[in-house]
Amino acid sequence: MALRTGIGIWASRHMSPKTATEAATGIEATGVVDQFVLWDQLTNWWPQALWEPAVTGLAELVPDVDSLQDPFLTAAFGLAGVERTGVAVCTDAVRREPAELAQTMLTLAMATEGRTTLCLGAGEVRHIGPFGRKRSIGLNRLEEALQVIRLLLTERQPVNFDGAIWKLRDAWLGNAGKDRRPEIIAMGGGPRLIDMALRYADGFATGAPFVYADPERYGETLRQCRQRLADHGRDPDNFVFGLHHIIFLCENRDEFEQYVDHPLMKWYAATGGRIDQNDWDAEGIEPVMPRDWHYALHMRPVAMSRPEIDEIIARVTPDMVRKTFFYGTPAEIAAQIRPYAEQGADLHLIADISPLMVATEPKLWLERYADVCRLVKA
Repeated sequence: MALRTGIGIWASRHMSPKTATEAATGIEATGVVDQFVLWDQLTNWWPQALWEPAVTGLAELVPDVDSLQDPFLTAAFGLAGVERTGVAVCTDAVRREPAELAQTMLTLAMATEGRTTLCLGAGEVRHIGPFGRKRSIGLNRLEEALQVIRLLLTERQPVNFDGAIWKLRDAWLGNAGKDRRPEIIAMGGGPRLIDMALRYADGFATGAPFVYADPERYGETLRQCRQRLADHGRDPDNFVFGLHHIIFLCENRDEFEQYVDHPLMKWYAATGGRIDQNDWDAEGIEPVMPRDWHYALHMRPVAMSRPEIDEIIARVTPDMVRKTFFYGTPAEIAAQIRPYAEQGADLHLIADISPLMVATEPKLWLERYADVCRLVKA
């Protein structure tokens, strides 16, 4: 399977969604980026209590960090300006119904000749709990949603499905677009999610370095997955193995040192530097959050006060920040991603958080992103 790359667009409602058209056009002009990426968020990762001009200059332009666009609408604006570039949207199975997701993704796929990816996870409590839903049902909904979406995208006649959550009777969305159908990738980690991905999805996506900091360990997981795919009667060579990467682009790795004590960097390191807090042990670092704490189950940034946040970030060490990101020049970042590609990752979706702290001219930012993607593919 050909190696693909995607770069993220930050879709704030303090900007018009029409700016996505310009962003996608610029991405396509690079000639090396396959998809632009959008994340479905109701609440941002960074707490509003931390979002102030003294912490980031962006707070002057973006007064609150939680005004976020609907990613599917933004994707449509972006696709209006491109001919060859695809889109990846990352959402969860708790807030979006499978039939509507299938219809929406078929619509987007019609605009991209099939170069459309849905990364579907079990959900994060910050988008779910405050809005009256239950995160505890996330994995159950994901397992059934993957099956329902697969039926609706592949079958050529009405389908039935008798699940605990969804019961379909003569359900059908029509057949238009099924010849260029979107790929559906289960997103997350853990043995149960991986198993449902191998059974029902077109691929499995996780993260590096925040889930797999060691390319060799990631490669071993892929080898096991490929064997299990074969055991299920599926073609391992027709299955997508994706990774999300959180990076920090800068002039060089030495420049990064001025940001290792930045509050936004320390917050991310504490809460997302390793999804499994026990994985910090391999780095010789004591986790800041409790060992049974998981961001998807426990993080509610809107409800946190500034003193609570300050207490957390005060315990983050510079070394923890360094271990959280792939950072440096495009060549240095590509060199950190490339070993995962060599282990079998064929889809790399990249998010850069440096613009939160470093003022960068948009054209230069895009050129650097393109260099990362070009070098990862090299």
